[in-house]
Amino acid sequence: MSGSTNKNDAVRLLRGLEDGRMTAPEGALLAQDLDPVLVYIILRYLREVYPASNPAAGAVLDRVVALTSSWPRIVAKSKEGERDPVSTWFTTEYSFGDFRGRGSELLDLIVDKLET
Repeated sequence: MSGSTNKNDAVRLLRGLEDGRMTAPEGALLAQDLDPVLVYIILRYLREVYPASNPAAGAVLDRVVALTSSWPRIVAKSKEGERDPVSTWFTTEYSFGDFRGRGSELLDLIVDKLET
């Protein structure tokens, strides 16, 4: 299963889950069209950057759970993305925390790697 590497859509999904300006169904529509690696990176980034100890985590993680619990295909897509060599490369070379507050830059890096 492959999907779009459209960075704008990936950023919209990330920002929508972060700031709550997107409903779970809207997020699912974006996620279902994205490359599995982008879905995995976005979901993992949010889980890493918003640990339970972070006061802002509750709302962000609630939106992630709403998305993943209502659309099992999104979870399957994320698991597929986790197994991709690009994801493996990223997790061996970088930490999600390196991109705290810079999710757009993270997505730039991943999209560039996917398209080369």
